[in-house]
Amino acid sequence: MSGATSLEPINRRQIRLDTQFGGARQSRSRKNRPCDICRNRKTACVIAVEPPCRLCTSRGLECSFSSKPKPKTRSNPQPIQPKTPVDRGRSESLSPSSLQQPGASIEYDLPGASPQESRFPVASRSLYKESDRRRRDHLPLNQLAAAASQIEGNSLDSTYSSDASALIATRDRDRNRRLSLLLTDDTEHSLEDSKDFTAHFIGLSGEQDTNGLASVRYNVLNETNFVDFNVRQVYPGDLGRGIAPIHFTILHDNFPERDQRAKRLASDAIERHVGVHGDVLVKLYFKFVHPILPILSKSRTLKSYATNKLDIPASLRGAVYGLACAFLTQDPTLKDVPPISQAVLFEHAHAAVNRELDSPKLSTLQACLLILHQQPEVNATTESPRLWALACQATACAQSLGLHQDPLSWKMAPWEKKLRKKLWWAVYLTDRWTSICHGSTPHILDDSFDTSDLDVEDLSCDENVTGLLGCNIVSDEDQRLSLTQSLRFLELVRLTRLLGAALKHGFTLQSYSDAARRVDLLARDTSLLRIWNGLNTRLSLLPKSLLIPTPETYRNQSPQLNCSLHLGFFVAKFLVLRALMSPATSAAKSDPTSNLRLHFNLAMLAGEQLIDFVAHMRSIDIYAFWPRQSRSNFIIAGNFFIYLFFNASTEEQVAKAHEMLQRYRDLLRSLAKSADWSTIGLIRPSLLRTESFFYGAAEGIRITGQK
Repeated sequence: MSGATSLEPINRRQIRLDTQFGGARQSRSRKNRPCDICRNRKTACVIAVEPPCRLCTSRGLECSFSSKPKPKTRSNPQPIQPKTPVDRGRSESLSPSSLQQPGASIEYDLPGASPQESRFPVASRSLYKESDRRRRDHLPLNQLAAAASQIEGNSLDSTYSSDASALIATRDRDRNRRLSLLLTDDTEHSLEDSKDFTAHFIGLSGEQDTNGLASVRYNVLNETNFVDFNVRQVYPGDLGRGIAPIHFTILHDNFPERDQRAKRLASDAIERHVGVHGDVLVKLYFKFVHPILPILSKSRTLKSYATNKLDIPASLRGAVYGLACAFLTQDPTLKDVPPISQAVLFEHAHAAVNRELDSPKLSTLQACLLILHQQPEVNATTESPRLWALACQATACAQSLGLHQDPLSWKMAPWEKKLRKKLWWAVYLTDRWTSICHGSTPHILDDSFDTSDLDVEDLSCDENVTGLLGCNIVSDEDQRLSLTQSLRFLELVRLTRLLGAALKHGFTLQSYSDAARRVDLLARDTSLLRIWNGLNTRLSLLPKSLLIPTPETYRNQSPQLNCSLHLGFFVAKFLVLRALMSPATSAAKSDPTSNLRLHFNLAMLAGEQLIDFVAHMRSIDIYAFWPRQSRSNFIIAGNFFIYLFFNASTEEQVAKAHEMLQRYRDLLRSLAKSADWSTIGLIRPSLLRTESFFYGAAEGIRITGQK
């Protein structure tokens, strides 16, 4: 037989079968037909419940089912003609699939990218203009082509400029290099900005070995277009320096409808409660709360709020509104604003964060940290264990996000690195200060994290919002970067690290046992005295802007924002003194060589300094934002005077301790006279304890002495 015989196409009986998605399929087919894009790409079309499919969702493409399958025919085989070099180059750069599908997205590799990275869903990489530097999700083809030609210095080749779709299909190295020049570090490798995806940190003891994952060149964990989860490497590790590889599990945010409904209900209830006063509350938050607890990215938060405030998770919005409503009386122009209940807002914020913890992001952690600072009830005289549980919740959330690992070498946007560091140290200080409320051991161990120290640059990131979107929501003063704010938080972190050292050396079961059995007392006392000297050194090095002014130097009637920081210094000192003077027993009181007697005069001096500090406080100062631990700190301060009274060994010491306790009570009484619902919870518990001493304990002592 000469030549090739043409085979006629086989005519099958056409049977239409209804499928869940798209049109009909051939007989005996049990599959749902793929969408147009997956059909064109010849990849699996994974649809969990309903369109869009996973591929279209991850790339922001339209998931359609309009195209029809081509009929299967057998044509005459044609001899293969050799390609010229020009034809070969065009066929490699312009694939038919890319030309037939205008909606296909660019796939390219950046220099230095890991072999797996292109397969992992990350935030859309955006093109930046130096003039406005605003992130965009997608750029039209004509703008993309124009931008690429500007980088190259001349117009695109005429072969490709006739069709902008050709640029999309170009995958050669030269094109990738030009496109990579359009990218900035700010938009690459963000874990936080990945829409519909959440990144969970993979620890050393996780279900996958980190070194094993780092040794895998290609993604062999999931070959079906990201059905359940994927793994993204942000740092390859450095075994020479003992640094493990860092990986995150990338999960789809697929939640049950009941969770989605609960978050929607919480969001609607929050907005309905604040009404038209949302902007006012955001303004008050950045005026009073943010300068002391700067855990939000000011520019990003204001931009999101101004663009669409509902994009901010309900838990975070509710916490911001809730903390701000305590300061409605601080602005004279808001005296006619109807009352906004902080309890109602926090109730909805709790309901929302409970659902969001299934797939936490940095915003979820921010909500966890802010929820801790809800104003206590007026009749609450002791700190509830619930506060400790909420602090543990924040710690667990931070660790699941990988904040306990230093991100400096990670493939991540610089702003996100700085925010992660700031949030980790906020979690650290929350863990330490909350632990002393009930005398609990902190949950964050010193060898369980390696996040680098904060600096002023980290705390200054995204703080200057002048001229940016949403800046008009806050006052002119709060639009600018505040160096004092950064220094205040930095000093609080340094103070907290000293507090953590004091808890480690003086308030663990082992340290108590050693002190009671007089084991290694010299080493223990040396460590505690080193901490004591460190506290005094830090106080002496405080910049002028962080000092407490005297009544003669007050220049305005605004609340003083440094009081909570100074109160923390006194409490840390008292805890160090209590550890140095331990055990405070009757035998120690009568032993002139005991630590109790040795350090008693130093403790009396520290008590007098606290009295002077409280005496310099004005009634308006209690209307500043006081972190929730300040409530316990006032209680510890008042109980320290009672501690001195009962452990005094001479009549002179007893009289002096009694006098200081009376002065402390009188100062708290004066502050309480001007307090309202938002401030009385700060000082009332400590005041009640001192009052109970005079009306209970002192009377009992007198009765005992008469017998």
